[in-house]
Amino acid sequence: MRLRVSSLLVVACMFGLSAPVWASSLSMRTWFSHKTKVANVWLKPGRYRFIANTSTSQVKVESRGTGRVIARVKGDFVNLAKKSHYAEVLSTNHVVQEIRFNGKEQAVKFAS
Repeated sequence: MRLRVSSLLVVACMFGLSAPVWASSLSMRTWFSHKTKVANVWLKPGRYRFIANTSTSQVKVESRGTGRVIARVKGDFVNLAKKSHYAEVLSTNHVVQEIRFNGKEQAVKFAS
């Protein structure tokens, strides 16, 4: 019986060590009233959900109506001076520059 428990423990450790680093993700919901560009992708007016993977710096853009993935874009995580009090999208001329997440000190910046 002792050998069986040891074998199970070894197998469990192997799975734990072989698993990828537990990546966290940040998400926020927004809507655009105009055609808007995020990185190299143009989005139609509508409701969207942004999901940023902190380990890969990839941002997934989903349509809030269908849940369908519209785009996957690359962004750069930056640290803010203090936690953001709101989830917000910073843009200039309908081009998204940065996404901030409610209660987080991290934001995602996009290349212009």
